[in-house]
Amino acid sequence: MKINKILKQKIKTNNATKFNFLQKNYSSKANSIIKYFDTDKDKIKIFADNRNKSGVYLWTNKINNKIYIGSSTNLSVRFYSYFSLRSLAKSNRLLERALLKYGFSNFSLEILEYCKPEDAIKREQYYLDLLKPEYNIVKRADSTYGYKHTEESLNKMRNFILSAEILAKKKLSTINATEARKTPIIINNIETNETQEYKSITDAGKALGISKSAVSQALVNNRLIKKIYEIKRK
Repeated sequence: MKINKILKQKIKTNNATKFNFLQKNYSSKANSIIKYFDTDKDKIKIFADNRNKSGVYLWTNKINNKIYIGSSTNLSVRFYSYFSLRSLAKSNRLLERALLKYGFSNFSLEILEYCKPEDAIKREQYYLDLLKPEYNIVKRADSTYGYKHTEESLNKMRNFILSAEILAKKKLSTINATEARKTPIIINNIETNETQEYKSITDAGKALGISKSAVSQALVNNRLIKKIYEIKRK
């Protein structure tokens, strides 16, 4: 058991050393602007940093050191397609298969450069010729293979790509709206004259051991619940 553990650690260390060496080798040819070493953890940051930006990017598999070069006139929308499991499952491209097989934590992502939208294809071709990426099936940057999105799908992507702050605000807004729709209820035990207040019909139903609809009907029909509980809105 101890020997297996040592061997696994050695393999992991060798892979990391090889990855760092190749990263330096790539860097000597192309200096990237931004590096995301763990794309699983950095997903939100990747979307936020590259919103409405065009440029060229590099994926690197940290296990086998194979790379992929791509470009887009809207990088955040392009990256959404990578992080969508539905899109990955439908794709036959080598990179998407590798992302599913190895997981995002075993891939790094680099922005090689930002550029004008009209220059994206030309700059991608430059890096394709320079780095000769293994995951690129087509070596021509002007190929649209695998990236024909409808306007509807693009809109869905744009709507999905929200910062963590906006997502938190939307969640809070939903919670507040739900709270605002709740009807405070007062339950009075006519035998003991004890009164209890609940935040909603649902809460009152749970306390009395009956359904929400049963509480609503008793409230509408001005009827006692279990012959002893009087119910009314606050």
